[in-house]
Amino acid sequence: MGPTMRVAAIQATSRAANWEEKWNGIDTSRALGLLREAAEGGAALACFPELYPLAGLEEIRETARELDLHVIAGLAEGEPPVWRNTSMLVSNAGEVLGVQTKNYPTALEVERGVVAGDSFPVIETDLGRIGIVICADFAFFHDGVEANCRHHADLIFNPALWFALSEAFPHTVIGRHMEYSVPVFGVNIGRPTERFHDSIFPPAGGFSTACVPPPVRDMDELWAWFCNKPGGIDSTVGFIHSLGPEEEILYVDVDIDAVREFPGYFSTRTPARRGD
Repeated sequence: MGPTMRVAAIQATSRAANWEEKWNGIDTSRALGLLREAAEGGAALACFPELYPLAGLEEIRETARELDLHVIAGLAEGEPPVWRNTSMLVSNAGEVLGVQTKNYPTALEVERGVVAGDSFPVIETDLGRIGIVICADFAFFHDGVEANCRHHADLIFNPALWFALSEAFPHTVIGRHMEYSVPVFGVNIGRPTERFHDSIFPPAGGFSTACVPPPVRDMDELWAWFCNKPGGIDSTVGFIHSLGPEEEILYVDVDIDAVREFPGYFSTRTPARRGD
């Protein structure tokens, strides 16, 4: 197998008590500290949740360059009354390589001025081909993941902000991975300690999850992996990686070469990935 790349899913908890604090950048300083922690943990690529830190693009660009780290950050394009919920991919040189807009904003987002995007580009990087599908676009719609696979994404990231039922979040990530045989990183917001001032729900969040296929190149190697995998054939050890509810960083190593050769769990061909 080829060299591995360490990916950091940063399950950050917002310190904001309201939207005004978020727009004023209350989470930016903490986000930069978490990037330093991810870099110290050996990450080459770090991903934040949806709408985190919301503000602070220039600071993130500078820190990414300083740390030699690729970063996916949940940032706003524009500002109220009309703005976009985006995840921006910043290179280790501090350049914005691509922007993914949420294409299916929720009713609450639309009420706050969020306008929808209309595409799911795959972003070329020195690390591989990166797809991003934000929150509900990933959980409730198929076209984003399908577009990413059709354009040969090596990794798909799902930055999310689940405001309830967060224990179900891993199941959506696992399901998409099993369906498309592509590595998926679901990065949810960490559970805050206090209720956001305009939320009708108690604090929720957490359970970020990553699913990465085994480092195999053909069906014979896949069958051998099933028979000899750590923990036994029914175990998810080394296959499904999940966090709890609190702020934490999940590190997962990915072999991009093996990902590109993976045949899929139930077939020798995966048309959506191969573009056949």
